[in-house]
Amino acid sequence: IILLILASNSTFPLFTVKFRNSTLGLGKISLSEATLTAPSSSWYLVQVETGDLGDVYKIRVSCDDVAGFKGWHLRSFHLQELHTKQELNFECNCWLTLKREDKELVKEFPVVTEDQETLPVYKYVVSVHIGDRWGAETFANVYLTLYGKRGDTGVRKLHTSLTKGRKFQRNKVDSFLVEAVSLGHLQKVVIGHDGEGYGAGMYLKMVTVKESQDSDKEWVFPLWNWLDTHLGLCETVCEIATV
Repeated sequence: IILLILASNSTFPLFTVKFRNSTLGLGKISLSEATLTAPSSSWYLVQVETGDLGDVYKIRVSCDDVAGFKGWHLRSFHLQELHTKQELNFECNCWLTLKREDKELVKEFPVVTEDQETLPVYKYVVSVHIGDRWGAETFANVYLTLYGKRGDTGVRKLHTSLTKGRKFQRNKVDSFLVEAVSLGHLQKVVIGHDGEGYGAGMYLKMVTVKESQDSDKEWVFPLWNWLDTHLGLCETVCEIATV
């Protein structure tokens, strides 16, 4: 596979591209500067070997927030299979950085073709409800993955709350935007934390999800338990099905 990546700046981060196809199989390509075959100041040409990707309907691009990384502007992404000459084009025009308005290091893009429906991209509103228990709060980093009929969002760090104040505090609800190609009906979430900080365990009442801030439909994922190495589930990560 040949990848042509058009960027507006010459900083090339370590990044990962994942392909989701109609059978819900997932292909993954991790790229670093050492893999580049023809870099310039504004585009990168990469040749990689993969298995059969099938009928791809979306890609997910993510990069690492390493020290000194100021951000990366991705203009477009072009993929060509060498043998069949099949091409997929993605117009991206987005920043991958935590220092700009979107504050995102992960972006998803649907395939646009004449013979395939283009799926919408939603900014899911994910709300994390912390319980009213002593020590329920956490200062750890919290991560979440949404799963639906059309796949998943991949692991997302919940770093920028729409609710003012310190995140994940006792009896508080924090809401986050998770942008992804439509997942269809949501089935489950996986949520957890990295255990950083003193007393990192948290008491989680539930997670609720809407397709947008204006949506009336809401999925509820109840837990009412501890995510703690010594209390409740004695786990820091759990899977919760919708009700």
